Amino acid sequence: MKSYLLLKYKLSHLKEYIYIFFTIIVFTTTTYTNSFAEENIFTVNNVKVKGTIDLNFSREKYLNRAFLNSFEILMNRILLRRDLKNVDNVDLRTIKNLINSFQVMEESYRQDIYKANIKINYNEKKIKVFLSNKNLSFSRPENISALFFPSLYIDDKIQNFDENYFYINWNNSKIENEVINFILPIEDLDEISKIISMKEKVNELDIEKITSKYNEKNYVFSLMNYSNNKINIYLKTKFNNNKISKNIFYNIKDIRDEKALDIILKDLKLKITDLWKQENVVDVLMPLSIKIKFRHLNINNLEKLEIDLNRIGIIDSYILEKFDVNDSFFKIYYYGNPKRLKSDLFKYGYDLKNDQGFWKIYINE
Repeated sequence: MKSYLLLKYKLSHLKEYIYIFFTIIVFTTTTYTNSFAEENIFTVNNVKVKGTIDLNFSREKYLNRAFLNSFEILMNRILLRRDLKNVDNVDLRTIKNLINSFQVMEESYRQDIYKANIKINYNEKKIKVFLSNKNLSFSRPENISALFFPSLYIDDKIQNFDENYFYINWNNSKIENEVINFILPIEDLDEISKIISMKEKVNELDIEKITSKYNEKNYVFSLMNYSNNKINIYLKTKFNNNKISKNIFYNIKDIRDEKALDIILKDLKLKITDLWKQENVVDVLMPLSIKIKFRHLNINNLEKLEIDLNRIGIIDSYILEKFDVNDSFFKIYYYGNPKRLKSDLFKYGYDLKNDQGFWKIYINE
C-alpha cells in the first residue's frame, strides 16, 4: 500500500514537471503582445447618425459620417486638448484604415428618416503608430470620483453655495467623454470660515482637513475671485496622491452673464479633466522595459499572471526569459512610468517592489 501511494505521489509530481517543461518551451519561444486591455478605450460606442431618405440616399454615406464622428470622439477621449489641433482634418481613408471593425447596433428606415447607432472598434496598434508618426502621446484615464469644492468671491465677498453659479451648475453642465465623477460638498460654516481666514495665504490652506469628512481621496479645490471684469481661479487638485496647483483666469464683463459663465464653467471642467489625463499619459514615443522576478507557488499562479499582464493596457508585450520550478523571470515592455505599472499590477492583486536593485512581483495576500 505504501509503495502504491509513493508511486502515485511521484507520478503526480512527474506530470507537473512535464507540464512545466512544456510551458517553458511555449513561454520562452513566444513574445506575448497585449491583446485585451481592462478598459478598451479604443472602442467608441453609441455613434448615432440620422438623415432623410430621398433619391440621393446612401447608407454608406451615413456609415462614413459615423466613422468621422467616432474618430473625433476617440481623439477627444485620449488626447490632451493642446494636441487636438494635430489631428484636425484627417481624411476618411486614413480613418477607415485605423478601424478594426464596426457593428450596427440599431438601424431604422421609418417615415423617410434613416437612423443608426453604431459601435466602432479601432485598432490599438495602428492608433499608436498613427500618433507616434505625429509625435503625439495619448492618455488612458480611468473613471474616478473627486470632491469638487468651488469657493467663489465676488468683489472679495464669499458667495453661499445657493448663489454660487459654479456650485449650482457644475454637474448639470456636461462635456464629452467625462471621466471624473464630481462630488459636491455640503455647505459648512466652519469650512467657509477656514477658507475666509486663509484666503490671502491659500497655499498654506490644508485642503485635506476640509475634504477628509467626505471619505474621498481625490479632490479639486477651486478658489475663484471675481473683480475688475476678471475671474482669477486658483486650483489645487489631488488625483491618486498626485497634487497639482494651477492658476487660471478668465475675462468676463458681467458676473451675472450666465451664457459667459457657462462657457467658463465648461472650459474649467475640460482643464481639470486634462490635469487628470496628464497623469495617465502613455508615451508611445519612448516605450520602457523592466525585468522582473515572479515567485509562483504553482503553475496556476503563472497562468494567472499571464492573463493579468494581457489585461493591463499600458503593457505592450512581454517575454518569459528564464523559468524554473519556483521562479519565473519576465521582461516587460510598457508605456508610461513604473509608478503607473505598479498601480495597475496592484489592481490585479500583485505588488511590484524594487528589492536592492531587482524588481520583484509578489502576490498580495
